[in-house]
Amino acid sequence: MSRVDRWLGAVLIVLALVWLWLVQTQIPDAGEEWPGPRGFPLLLGVVLAILGVWMILFPGSRTPDPGSRGHELAVAAGTFGVLVLYAFLLERVGFLLATPVVIALAMAGLLRMRRLAAMLSLAAGFTLGCWAIFEALLGTPLPRGAWRLW
Repeated sequence: MSRVDRWLGAVLIVLALVWLWLVQTQIPDAGEEWPGPRGFPLLLGVVLAILGVWMILFPGSRTPDPGSRGHELAVAAGTFGVLVLYAFLLERVGFLLATPVVIALAMAGLLRMRRLAAMLSLAAGFTLGCWAIFEALLGTPLPRGAWRLW
């Protein structure tokens, strides 16, 4: 398992370097304004590179349960499905409606969370927290959706 982790870490570092290069060459500079349009994508690239280095330096040593392979594939497929649903909803109903719905579905379907109050409060809290950071604090508009409900 540690060998696979090290290879995956190296791939993540390469992806991070390509991402950082694309951010520098494709996203225009904001000049004096910080963080500007490059700020968040640069942060994501740096975090990805750090995670790749972490996987190389500290590879996992656990051996996977042979019966868990099917479960891992189901979770991966479910995650992909949730992301596709999020992209579909984000375009149509906007950030404030799509995000809590998708978070609640992911917690119920993928994480098997069953406490409704916890699911709803986490979904609403995450959505409002992201809105406060991006829309209110940074002034970055979030998708409002094609239906323009507000």
